[in-house]
Amino acid sequence: MTQIRQSAPRSLRDVDSRAPAVTRAVALLEELARRGPLSLTELARSLDLAKSTVANLCAALEDSHLIRRMDQRWALGYKVVELGQGFLAGTDLVAEFRRAATVLPVAAQETLLLAVLDNLDVVYLARHDGNQPVRLASDIGRRLPAVVTALGKAMLASLPPAELDRRLATVDELPVYTARSHRTMDALRADLDEIRQRGYSLDDEQNTEGVTCYGVALPGAPDTPTAVSATMLTARVTPELRDSLTKDLTRLAKDLARLAGS
Repeated sequence: MTQIRQSAPRSLRDVDSRAPAVTRAVALLEELARRGPLSLTELARSLDLAKSTVANLCAALEDSHLIRRMDQRWALGYKVVELGQGFLAGTDLVAEFRRAATVLPVAAQETLLLAVLDNLDVVYLARHDGNQPVRLASDIGRRLPAVVTALGKAMLASLPPAELDRRLATVDELPVYTARSHRTMDALRADLDEIRQRGYSLDDEQNTEGVTCYGVALPGAPDTPTAVSATMLTARVTPELRDSLTKDLTRLAKDLARLAGS
């Protein structure tokens, strides 16, 4: 999966942490989440750590069922799924999204997503599948660069100017997924300006050819930027459907924002 290229982080050998073992363990889990099963040598190289250090980390994480062996490689363990489901079960926002999505006049028929912004990545928290015959949405827990998704652009546009500038200042090169993906920061910023003016974002095949998405950020600047979106085949898009969907998404975002702010 392509990610926004940012300034390279310091080696884990140099990270200043009160709990370096925890920092390294988290980095190891993130690396497995990003790249799939990896060998000990591959992990050591990616994390810039000695193989002996990585071997000790893997042994501890295996004992906790957070990772598992697959032949000569390591992969995320089933405990990670359990923890993720525990988080979602304890999140009122996810439960309310699932309930509210089913009663929207038009959008209930479509694929809807709930996501948060983590630096410059979108992280998907919940999905409503509607009744369309083609499944288009991303899996729960997946990350994508914010700048190529309707959800991400809606959340970026909702940030205070100084915060937006701080995040974008770390970008070296924008990810290009399709011919319609933004290639310059000026084009991205112009898009974000349009989103603020019309109240919703548009991914017109910037992420996936043949797929269009609309997104609306939760108003009121919650602690964690959050947004909802609708995804459909571009061939189905009409002005009438667009207007109905963005109206429903705006209603959904407002309802969820009241819960987030309570």
